Amino acid sequence: MVKMMAHKRRKWSVTYTLAGILFGIAFPLGSTILAIDYHQGFSLQEFISIHKENPLLWVIDSMPLFLAFFAFQAGKYQQEIEAQKENLEKLVEERSSEIIQQKLFYEALIQNSPIAVVTLDREHKIVSVNPAFTEMFGYRQEEIMGKELDALVANPERPQEAVEITREVLKGKGMHEFGKRMRKNGTLIDVEIFGKPIMVNKNLIGVLGLYRDITVEKMAREELSASEERFRRMFSDSPVALRMEDFSPVKNWLESKQHEEVDDIRRFLSEHPEAFREICALPRIIDLNDATLLMFHAKNKEELQEHLHSIFSTESEGVVIDVICALMNGETMLEKELVYKRLDGQKIYTITKLSIVPGYEKSWERILFSNMDITERKLAEERLTYISLHDMMTGIYNRAYFEEEMARLGKSRLHPISILVTDMDNLKARNDQYGHQAGDLALQHMADIVKTSFRCEDVVARIGGDEIAVLLPGVDRTGAERAKNRIHERVRAYNEKFPQDIPLSLSIGCATAEKGEMLDAVFKQADEQMYLEKQTKKEKKKSVD
Repeated sequence: MVKMMAHKRRKWSVTYTLAGILFGIAFPLGSTILAIDYHQGFSLQEFISIHKENPLLWVIDSMPLFLAFFAFQAGKYQQEIEAQKENLEKLVEERSSEIIQQKLFYEALIQNSPIAVVTLDREHKIVSVNPAFTEMFGYRQEEIMGKELDALVANPERPQEAVEITREVLKGKGMHEFGKRMRKNGTLIDVEIFGKPIMVNKNLIGVLGLYRDITVEKMAREELSASEERFRRMFSDSPVALRMEDFSPVKNWLESKQHEEVDDIRRFLSEHPEAFREICALPRIIDLNDATLLMFHAKNKEELQEHLHSIFSTESEGVVIDVICALMNGETMLEKELVYKRLDGQKIYTITKLSIVPGYEKSWERILFSNMDITERKLAEERLTYISLHDMMTGIYNRAYFEEEMARLGKSRLHPISILVTDMDNLKARNDQYGHQAGDLALQHMADIVKTSFRCEDVVARIGGDEIAVLLPGVDRTGAERAKNRIHERVRAYNEKFPQDIPLSLSIGCATAEKGEMLDAVFKQADEQMYLEKQTKKEKKKSVD
């Protein structure tokens, strides 16, 4: 097509040029013919002679050149006109094709759109609707063409709402509203409404209306809102202490330490108490409930945030480090027993559960902590444990614990192990003279003297009525004898400080188990020595009497 057009333009150029040349030749030829005397005949001499006599003929003879030039220019101009015509026709053809394609595209777009589309004239009468509109409102297309839109779909409970939207759009304003519209069967649906004026040359020729059914979306949103409210109430009213923390500063701190080539975070935090306190202060409390404030004795979130670095008891530092390392290893849910400190310094025993909120596994921006206060239960357990292992009258260990420790130490590598067995002298005489209450008080004093004479790792236990035994791991015979003398010395000091008619007196036997010896046999030796000392005292007293 393009080649044909170009050939046609060249043809016009050649045609005009040839026409100019022929027309130009006609001028000198005609003038020469008029000037020649035909009676004398035509010759070159006569032709030159005529031109000499009429110099104007030279100008006339040059006319073919001028006319050929002008003819060529005319042909070129005609060629340009033809080219412009061809370009214009091509442009019109291309634009027409584009318009048709756009029309088809937009028609297909509207016809296949899930959004209900309706076009209206200036009287708000329906001009066209798409399938989504008929499906949404339940009308067939032929039922509603040419009818007033608001009369068909306006909410009968609030008809003025549709009228206001119509009025504003007909004023040339775009509208975006939410409301209810009625279907053909009378049911109401929640819709999102767009109203747009259709303008041509600044003149309003109609209205474009779009409706999006948001019934399911609205129900889901309301359900989500209700669910959030239920969660909020559960969070706020829960008897369990709950708090939400942004842990991302902790993650950033740990990553910075890894960049500083700190390979073992656990060891680093254990060896650097100041770093542990620093990392404990980094989390940001996002939300908490009243149970949390009550548990920590904090007035508000800000006060707890201020003291966040100090709420962990020293004995829980290792557990906290375990939690941090577990999070680094990808754990998202953990449960630990933690000992906190209230803001007044009192210890709180808790079962703490923490979980990373789904979606925040990489950033740690949301971690939920739930703390169940088990302080009373823990203290009760400790009390029961204490009762099961201690003698209630004297406060030292009981026989059951003593025997358990004997069995354990007998299998250990802590030899030598010495055993002391003590027995209170004159208890019967004290009870007879002053009553059993006085005897019990004397027994308590004896237990205190024995207990304070030994290390915390030594086992001091009441194994009978007035018998107290001591297990001394790692103590040889010499050490056992020194311990025996130390007890006698303290009893003597007690009697000097608190003189009585019946002074406090103990009989003590001791023995030592070397490696390979049985503790039961050694205990028997110590017990026999104690009775031997007691018997010696009785005989000495009889000889004095």
